[in-house]
Amino acid sequence: MRGDGPLNPLPEDAAAHDFETLLISHQHRIYFFIRTMVFNPDDARDVLQDVNAVIIRKRGQFMPGSDFKSWSFAIARFECLTYLRRHEAKRAASASEEFLMHLAEGAETKADESEGWLEALAECRKLLPEESARLLQLRYQARVPLEEIAPRWQTTEGALKQKLFRIRAQLKNCILKRRSAAEGDKETFEV
Repeated sequence: MRGDGPLNPLPEDAAAHDFETLLISHQHRIYFFIRTMVFNPDDARDVLQDVNAVIIRKRGQFMPGSDFKSWSFAIARFECLTYLRRHEAKRAASASEEFLMHLAEGAETKADESEGWLEALAECRKLLPEESARLLQLRYQARVPLEEIAPRWQTTEGALKQKLFRIRAQLKNCILKRRSAAEGDKETFEV
């Protein structure tokens, strides 16, 4: 019988797979950790790519079974501080080291908190009517400008802005109810 590879992966293949799985499963947390320090989303995505490159380059230093989140956040913290120093140097304004460290200290907590918010958002999006979900997908995931969506939907940009405003308000209320319930106070959920 001919196969494309070994039936049982070699131990180093399994370790590499485990490491990749950890890295992939922590991407949202690492990104939100970065976003607490790097305010521009595009710059944060660039820093995330730098962080991922460093994590992959240093994967031999990670001890399997240890705390991947703490290890990866330490790398992310260093890369964010490097970015902020570079960014500040470009703008000819220097942020104090104390301020940058203060940002880094609060970033880990914020990144952990983001998981619950993201889960609530995902659940609330499932409750939206199909048309509302499609509009959100077009505007925020595909980043299609309203001036392109309006003719397709045979409506005005203003009407779409109002619809998006109402959808965001519905999502906000739903998310806040879910977060409140997650903290102990059980309610029924509606969008």
